[in-house]
Amino acid sequence: MSDKTSIFASENNESPVQTIRQTMSVSLSGEGTPLVSFATNRGKGSGAQAMPVADFAEVISVLQECSDNGIEEREEEHLSPADTIRRTIRLEDGVISFRTKSGKGSKPAKIPAGMFGEVVELLSGTLPAVQGAATSLTGSDADEASDDE
Repeated sequence: MSDKTSIFASENNESPVQTIRQTMSVSLSGEGTPLVSFATNRGKGSGAQAMPVADFAEVISVLQECSDNGIEEREEEHLSPADTIRRTIRLEDGVISFRTKSGKGSKPAKIPAGMFGEVVELLSGTLPAVQGAATSLTGSDADEASDDE
C-alpha cells in the first residue's frame, strides 16, 4: 500500500478530442437499437453522450450549425437527441456544453469553445465508421433502426 495521496487525482488534462477518441463506441441497446456513445471530458459533473446511431448524422449537423452560427438559448423539454442539443447548448465562461438527452442523471458534454470546431470535425469524420459498426451489429442499415433505447 502506498503512503502517498495525489492531491490532483481528479484533475484531467485530456482535450475533448482525446477523450472522444478514447471513449467513442457503438453498441446495441437491450431492444437491439444501435447506439453511439462518447464523452468529451471526464470527471464529476460530466458524462457520456449516448444516442441511437440513426440520430447521429443529424446531431453532427446541429453541432456544425452551432459551431458555424453561434448558440441560441432555449428552454428544455423531451426531444430527439439533435433537438435536445438545439435546446441545451450553451456557451459560458469559454466552455460550450450540451446534452443529447434530458432528465435526471443526464450529464452535459463540455468542450472549450476554441476546440468546438475540431470536436465537430472529429465526430463528423466518425459517421461512416459508426454507421458501419451499427450495421455489423444488427445486420441492417442503422438509419432504419428504431429510436428505442
